[in-house]
Amino acid sequence: MLKIILPSIMLLPLTWLSNNKNMWINVTSYSFMISLLSAMLLWQNDMNILNFSLLFSTDSLSSPLIILTTWLLPLMLLASQNHMKKESELNKKFYISMLVTLQILLIMTFSANELILFYILFEATLIPTLIIITRWGNQTERLNAGLYFLFYTLIGSIPLLIALIYIQNLTGTLNFLLFPLTLMPFNQTWSNNILWLACMMAFLI
Repeated sequence: MLKIILPSIMLLPLTWLSNNKNMWINVTSYSFMISLLSAMLLWQNDMNILNFSLLFSTDSLSSPLIILTTWLLPLMLLASQNHMKKESELNKKFYISMLVTLQILLIMTFSANELILFYILFEATLIPTLIIITRWGNQTERLNAGLYFLFYTLIGSIPLLIALIYIQNLTGTLNFLLFPLTLMPFNQTWSNNILWLACMMAFLI
C-alpha cells in the first residue's frame, strides 16, 4: 500500500513548491499517474490478499474503492479549476492540499485491517471534507450544510464505536486477519441483529 500512499503524500510538497503557472498541470498529471499505478490492484483474486502489513492490506473488495478514490482526485482537480479561478494562489494551494489529504485518508481507510483504525481514519476524513464544504461550497447555506454533515456523521458513528468495543471485548481482536483464528460466539439472536444495525448505521447515514 505504500506504493500508493507515498506518491499521494508527495502531492503535498508538489502543490506548495510548484509555481503558480504550472501548479494545476503538475498536480493533475501526477495524480493521473497515481491513478494508473493503482490499477495494478485489480489483478488479484479472493485468495490472494495483498498483505502489506498487519495494519494495511487490500483485497477484491477494497481494491475497487481505492482505485475509485485515486481516480476521483484528478477529476475533481479538472472540474474545480474554473471555479477556483478568482481565488488567491494561497487558497488554491490550500484547496488542493485538502483534496490530497482526503485522498490519503480514504486510501488508508479502505486498506485498514484493524477495525478501530478504520473507524479513526473514517472519522478523520470528516475534517478535510468539512473544510471543503464550508469554505468552497457553492450554496450560501454551506455553513449549515457543513454543520449538519458533521453532527449527523458523528452521531451516526457512535453506535459503530460501541459495537466495535463490544466485538473487541467478545473476541479479543478487531483485526480482519485474526478473525478466522478466533472463536466467533455470535448466535442468531435479536441482540446480534442490533449489533449488525449499529455497525451499519454510520454508513446508512
